[in-house]
Amino acid sequence: MERLLTRPLVANLGNFDGGASPVTSVYLGLESATEARKTVLLRFKDLVSEHADRLFADRSHAEKAAIRADIDKVNNFLATLPKVDMSGLAIFSCSDKNFFETIGMPDPFRPQLIVSRRPAVAPLVAALEDYKRIAVCIVDRRNARLYEYFTGRMEEISAFSDDVPGRTKVAGWAGWQESRIARSVERREVIHLKNAAEVLFEQFRLRGFDWLFLAVRPELREPFENVLHTHVRDRLKGFIEATMVTPADEVRTKTMALAEKLKNDEDLALVTRVIETASAAGPAVAGLQKTLEALNLAAVSTLVVRAGASKKGVFCSNCGLLGIKRADCSSCGRAVSQADNIIHVAEEAAMAQGATIRHLKRPSPLDDYDGIGALTRFPVKNGTV
Repeated sequence: MERLLTRPLVANLGNFDGGASPVTSVYLGLESATEARKTVLLRFKDLVSEHADRLFADRSHAEKAAIRADIDKVNNFLATLPKVDMSGLAIFSCSDKNFFETIGMPDPFRPQLIVSRRPAVAPLVAALEDYKRIAVCIVDRRNARLYEYFTGRMEEISAFSDDVPGRTKVAGWAGWQESRIARSVERREVIHLKNAAEVLFEQFRLRGFDWLFLAVRPELREPFENVLHTHVRDRLKGFIEATMVTPADEVRTKTMALAEKLKNDEDLALVTRVIETASAAGPAVAGLQKTLEALNLAAVSTLVVRAGASKKGVFCSNCGLLGIKRADCSSCGRAVSQADNIIHVAEEAAMAQGATIRHLKRPSPLDDYDGIGALTRFPVKNGTV
């Protein structure tokens, strides 16, 4: 069973050290077609064939045997893969240490096969930034329902009702009795809204969420926002149309649509900030060469990458220096290694430096800059501070 993506899970994966034993990391895209199992097996075999020379080059006999054992394990797993409701699959294997982990995602991964000392978790780190944990709260005068949405899955967390009388007209002297009843009903509505706000805050305290979406009648919107805890209200990002009888699948679809719009708006704002700041010689860089220079200085705070971007480059396995084309390392003088995709190496370096990684799924102005850029901790000019 594929595990759900969480920060603790990624941290544990990143901390796993194979030592002298290689760790094989595989990223794949899945399809829901009838022949999905056969298709993904063929894709994996193509991936192995494509990278065979690189995988086994300069390896000891024991390392080659361990990698082949990992490949066999992945093959066996994919051969028995049941029909799944996910589009992306990450697999990590270290046969020598009996380590095997799988993680499913709603979006497909760019196919990758990486062998290193530790699991290659940079795509998962980026995914954690891409996917927001969202609380969806539906509230009316008497009822409340709370869902949690994350990585394409929606789960109902809580549902409850409060005893709030209906609003009715009642005859009485000068309307006094009707006003008194109306005030009583309003007090009970406020109590109900406060109860719903308490449930939301408890959810935030226990499980946490990044964004809050509300489905609430227009006349209750302001009163409900007013009773939300400050930490919860700060995460309110938008509203969807839903009621207590709206099917969960429909709520999920509307949540996904709003989340996608907000994410695209965030991405565009981030790209604009990177390019404009870099153009003004501020703390940002745009383009592959300048981004690698910033990483060499450990200056990157947020690495921004177009999903699927691929560029050849070089890196020094001794000191970690990154570049596009170099005969020997300018830092330590050792011979550099060729990288089929230096952007993947850049992501691993950024993660090791504690930087945030953001993947862009749509075309953006960053595509004119090799699909990569970064916000930096300080201005970087020509490889220097």
